[in-house]
Amino acid sequence: MAPLLCPPEENVLRAIHSAHWDRNEDRKSSAIFKGPNISVSRLSVLQLEELFAIFHRKLDESPNGRIVAAGEINVGSLQRIGRDYPPRPIEITVEEDPENDNPAHAVIPQKVSQGLAKVIIANLAIHDDPHPA
Repeated sequence: MAPLLCPPEENVLRAIHSAHWDRNEDRKSSAIFKGPNISVSRLSVLQLEELFAIFHRKLDESPNGRIVAAGEINVGSLQRIGRDYPPRPIEITVEEDPENDNPAHAVIPQKVSQGLAKVIIANLAIHDDPHPA
């Protein structure tokens, strides 16, 4: 069965680890959005605070450090950025991939290059953790 695609009207959230964002220099690593099978969560399924709670439970013990923020982007905007990427356009999809502990989970299966990741990151709306430790 083909995966269910998230519609272009939806917004998704990507967790940002402390190792991937130097707040003092406001420098974000391309690792936030680079690679295949990028994990995101759907804001149409769970709210921001609920997603941060899940991010902390699942990801704070990562070698990349604690979750310090999250980046929000519209699926349609993400797709447009991929299609308009000059060196190598790419058709980006966001597939529903609910998990037991995160019903809002989705995945971007395409491999996102470092250059494209930087363009995507520049278009994220950054949300600080509503309940920092």
